[in-house]
Amino acid sequence: MRRLGKVLHLTKRGLTMRAEWIPELGTAVYNGEHKRVGSVLDVFGPVDAPYLAIRPERDHPDLSALVDRELFVPGGKGHGTGKGGKGKGRKA
Repeated sequence: MRRLGKVLHLTKRGLTMRAEWIPELGTAVYNGEHKRVGSVLDVFGPVDAPYLAIRPERDHPDLSALVDRELFVPGGKGHGTGKGGKGKGRKA
C-alpha cells in the first residue's frame, strides 16, 4: 500500500485530507487495516500541497474515527509519477 496522506476533518460529503501526492479521481482509498473507506472524489487547493475530498463507502461504520489517521491506496513506490514516467498519479 502507498501512503496517500492524513485525514483533516469530516464534512457533509465525506472526508477532507491533505495529500502527499495527487491520485486519479475514483481511486480506492484504504485505512491502515487495509479496509476500503472510500474513493477520491475531488482534488483542490495548491498544487504543491493538495487536498482531497474522499467519498466514503456507504457501509463504513464510523468516519469520525478516521480523522487524524493516515489513508492509503493500492500499490507501492513504483506507482504514480516518478522521474520521466507517466504513472497513475502526479507528484505534488
